[in-house]
Amino acid sequence: MQAIVSALDDPFRERVEEIWGELKAVFGLKGVIGQTRPHFTYQVAERYDEAVVDAALLRIAAGTPPYEAHTRGLGLFRGDATVLYLAVVRDAGIERTHERVWAEASAAASEPRMYYAAETWVPHITLAIGDLSEEQAPDIMRFLGRREYRWTLPVTNLCLVPDTASAASQWQRYELRGAVDLT
Repeated sequence: MQAIVSALDDPFRERVEEIWGELKAVFGLKGVIGQTRPHFTYQVAERYDEAVVDAALLRIAAGTPPYEAHTRGLGLFRGDATVLYLAVVRDAGIERTHERVWAEASAAASEPRMYYAAETWVPHITLAIGDLSEEQAPDIMRFLGRREYRWTLPVTNLCLVPDTASAASQWQRYELRGAVDLT
């Protein structure tokens, strides 16, 4: 599978990676360590037509100014796999970017995952997945719950993840460089 995401930059990348390290040290969780880098996702598809998605992401990045995203606490997805995440607020900047990605990159997408569509999308930063059990979740939530998670994240990029199991070094990064509207 492939994805369109925004990668977190320092110091927030480091904060999330520290949480991953603590979850490994205290609870033995290592499902995300070495598998990805901290990010939140706009769209996932089985694959993208490379030339079409590249052109779309270049257009989106050129017309989208950097913006701020906000986090507001922890959450859990339950289902086939339990996922612990840091919730990202669906405010104006992230909504506009999500809408543009879906409007312009969908033509390049084969089998887009509809749980990332506007009606069902829950923007988030994954903290644990894969080896997190439902039984561990309450203890982990208490452990992590002592922190403040009201972060203001600078969003400066879109990235094409060529394979959701690939290293972050293989991601194609597009810097947001649209003009900021000061009116």
